[in-house]
Amino acid sequence: MSGVPRAILGSALAIAATALLAALSRAPQRASTDAGALLRLSWSGQPERVEVCRTVPEEELRNLPRHMRQPVICEGRSAEYHLRVTLDGATVADEPVWGGGVRHDRPVYLYREFPLPPGTHALAARFVLAESSAATAVTAARPTRLDALPRNLTLDTTLTLAPRAVALVTYDPEQGALVVRTAQTAKR
Repeated sequence: MSGVPRAILGSALAIAATALLAALSRAPQRASTDAGALLRLSWSGQPERVEVCRTVPEEELRNLPRHMRQPVICEGRSAEYHLRVTLDGATVADEPVWGGGVRHDRPVYLYREFPLPPGTHALAARFVLAESSAATAVTAARPTRLDALPRNLTLDTTLTLAPRAVALVTYDPEQGALVVRTAQTAKR
């Protein structure tokens, strides 16, 4: 096929694809008829640093070059947290939470959604440093970061949700606590 017919065919295909896309963008879509409410947990922060240190025996130090002789060797990682959420006395989440990245050394990003029927619900949420991390966590003499997660975040409250309402549970670093935000309590 020579250049002119190929250009005509290509132009015709582009025009047809554009017309199809325009037609599909005008197609009617049904709105959701679900009148349920939604509980959303969403926050992020820097996990606590966990370091495990050991004293190197003198025999092992002698086998190392002088510039590598450190009497104490520490291996560090980010802490593991544990999330537990109960709604109306039933556990809906009970799971470990780590930081992002392959080595879990990046910030923790938590995002969970729980559909609920409209009405009043008892909510209890706990986001705490896991016991395995708490035993070895090192509190460094570094300045506290605004996005650093505390060791223990708890929220025990009652929610009243209208149909199609969303309640957001998030971490407020200024208060150092979990807070609930709905359309009525959202910051403007």
